[in-house]
Amino acid sequence: MDMDTKKLPSIFSYTDFRKFLDDYQKARYEIDNGYSKSSLCMRMGLLNSRSYFNDVLKGKKVTPDFIERFLGVLDLDPDESKYFRVLVKFNQAENSHERELYFRQLLSSNKTQKKIVDLKTYEFYREWYHVAIRTLLDTFDFSDNYTELAKKLIPQITIKQAKESIKLLDSLGLTSINENGFYKPTAKALTTEDFVKDELIRQYQLQCIELAGKALFSNDENPKEIYTNTISVSHTCLKKLQEELNKFKSVVCTLVNNDKNPADQVFQLNIQLFANSHRENKK
Repeated sequence: MDMDTKKLPSIFSYTDFRKFLDDYQKARYEIDNGYSKSSLCMRMGLLNSRSYFNDVLKGKKVTPDFIERFLGVLDLDPDESKYFRVLVKFNQAENSHERELYFRQLLSSNKTQKKIVDLKTYEFYREWYHVAIRTLLDTFDFSDNYTELAKKLIPQITIKQAKESIKLLDSLGLTSINENGFYKPTAKALTTEDFVKDELIRQYQLQCIELAGKALFSNDENPKEIYTNTISVSHTCLKKLQEELNKFKSVVCTLVNNDKNPADQVFQLNIQLFANSHRENKK
């Protein structure tokens, strides 16, 4: 690779293939003005559809055939090409199971020393019970009774999962053993690149939503408040609702942080506001 092409972005730094394509085209165009968006379409064999590149950047789905056409004009090596193929599948996955499958493949196919995310950090967000156990340790004294620890969670996990979770939390510095020999959560927070953190949290949130579904059908006596409402609102009202939801999140944090009583139970609080229809463009 010559000096100029070293200015091109590395595919291994991306978790969004459209962002990579956009950055690559702009960087390549500065080196060679023959790499305009329309000329790339022609190189891909699209003589009568020079808007295809822009359409993809705007969200148009890329088929397997066009993945290979892109690779024909991107000048990527075999490892980079493998990563690009998986990245397209990851971004276009239609369910959480596919996203997790392809995300793991992204991690394993990244051949650079600078990984997009540490594997332990990925494992922490991958299973809901790691967060739950870390929080649970604040409510009771645990040293080595993994049977009791596993049974305390709802839904209950296995003893093996409890042991693996404690080992992971300890290795990440998220727990420590106090002077009495009990595991307690530390104040440390996990840090990683924002573009990766968003994806990790998204996967964790999907699990939390699934837990809410299980809680809906459980017959235990634990308190639960589940409220749903389908509403039609103006864009102005939507903004006000979002502001109020943000205020409520702050209220929750304040109440929890100022609670002077010892914590005795762990709860999952989900707040969801999402569209059920496209917006009408009214004059």
